[in-house]
Amino acid sequence: MSEFLLQENELNLLCQELKDSLQNGNIVLLQGNIGSGKTTLVRSFVESFGYTAQVSSPTFNLALSYENPQYTNIHHYDMYRKNIHDMLELGLLDMLEQQGVHFIEWGEENLKHLLIQNGFKVISIDITPTPTHHRIYKVSYE
Repeated sequence: MSEFLLQENELNLLCQELKDSLQNGNIVLLQGNIGSGKTTLVRSFVESFGYTAQVSSPTFNLALSYENPQYTNIHHYDMYRKNIHDMLELGLLDMLEQQGVHFIEWGEENLKHLLIQNGFKVISIDITPTPTHHRIYKVSYE
């Protein structure tokens, strides 16, 4: 497990660690309260490759994807208030088999276990805000 204490303008440090360790097909589960910075982390990661268009939360979409030279695509999902069984029926596992790296906001434990059972490599990042406007990022490689 790696742990980072960062402000938003320091996210490049975590993004660099992710770039060095992520491979095509990896799934990054992001956990934290509303407003903890899950979308901000994905935005920083996508922008670290020079992407200049708006990166936003896929709350009202199934997924958003961003072309990327290193991973083909960076896929971004939001599971907030979405039933995992409904998502499976809509083809979530098939979507996660697409080429690229996959970031899933609100990736809870039951989803993590399901993904591992289906042979996916999962990285979990738990984000906790601090009173000093920093965030604690706990990164676990499963």
